[in-house]
Amino acid sequence: MSSKTLFDIEIKPLSSIEERDKLFELSSEWGVYPIFPTHIVYKKEQIVGSFSINSPTVYWWMKPGIQKRESLIVFQSCDTLMTQQGYDTYVIPCEQESPYYKLLSNKLDHVQSVDGNDWRLFLNKSY
Repeated sequence: MSSKTLFDIEIKPLSSIEERDKLFELSSEWGVYPIFPTHIVYKKEQIVGSFSINSPTVYWWMKPGIQKRESLIVFQSCDTLMTQQGYDTYVIPCEQESPYYKLLSNKLDHVQSVDGNDWRLFLNKSY
């Protein structure tokens, strides 16, 4: 690593399973599991963070009144498409008010913040 970086911070693409495992081991000390990390943040050659710029995420919307069986076909189709793209794991944001929230909560793992609160998604627009 370069010894001359702004604020002693260096950002590198995650390059190996060993590096990812080291990140997961370190972050687990704080009860955190980085989601799909693509880059690791170093300060003075120590891992201090990570981020993802390529998160497999599915955003979906269904018109109110669609039957559950029809929604299940849509979900299964989406899952098949994600699998065909090589994603066996992906994120599905869902509002608590959604009629699908209970179903997803019962069937899928739930990602929470360190203090157990639900996530809030923010949209950074470049236009």
